[in-house]
Amino acid sequence: MANHIIYDTDHFLIVANTDKNYVQVELSSSGYRPKFVSHFIESRKELEELIAALEKAKTYVE
Repeated sequence: MANHIIYDTDHFLIVANTDKNYVQVELSSSGYRPKFVSHFIESRKELEELIAALEKAKTYVE
């Protein structure tokens, strides 16, 4: 499997899979038993919309 870790912190992970052509965004909670939520982005359009939303969100943070 060709997973490429793009970004990785304690609670946020972005992985690109070049074999299956998707980007996985995973969020996790902290604590003894963390819970995970994964979202798979399979289209370039959806990825571009997410990037645009993050760019817009950046304008609200100093």
